[in-house]
Amino acid sequence: MAIPKSVAALAVIVALFGSGCTQPDPNAAPTYTCTPSDGGTPAPCYKAEYDQQVKEDALYAEAEAVYRKYVAEDERIYRMGGIDKPTPVLLEVATGDFLQDLVIIYQASKDTRTKFVGGTLVTVWLRPAPSSATPDSLVTMQDCRDASTVKIVTPGEDTVLAGYTSTILHFVREGGSLKIGSAQGKVVDGCQAIERLL
Repeated sequence: MAIPKSVAALAVIVALFGSGCTQPDPNAAPTYTCTPSDGGTPAPCYKAEYDQQVKEDALYAEAEAVYRKYVAEDERIYRMGGIDKPTPVLLEVATGDFLQDLVIIYQASKDTRTKFVGGTLVTVWLRPAPSSATPDSLVTMQDCRDASTVKIVTPGEDTVLAGYTSTILHFVREGGSLKIGSAQGKVVDGCQAIERLL
């Protein structure tokens, strides 16, 4: 007796689905360890969860590399007294509103001949901030920078210290490259005093 074509087609579909991703055995113990991206206690997890964690960790590492390149260029520009237009490095690491805002600030520094002098600017910490993500951001991080020994010098005005700042940075993918697309920052009393994300 011939097998109807519809039954044969159904058997092929079932076989294809069966050969793909399988669900973990609910009775099996997880054999991997996952650590939440925004900190916390490592916990047992299954391979699918572990694989997702590895992808997230790689994305955060990529974002950190972009961030480190940005802060180095940011300090360089402030120490030279501002710029009129984006540098090649800024175009590599920044885009959108973030880039536009930076250029406005750098132009104002140049117009007023304001610059950073002396001291050391340090990123005290940089950490994932997924709870502060926006719908457009691929990855979100928060930093705290200590420029408390850096002088802000403007001719004709009192010299002040740069102090501490904390910023939430939203990264987006543009043309295959990860860039900072927007940010929200504020002056803080110190990096150790921040217990929660902004």
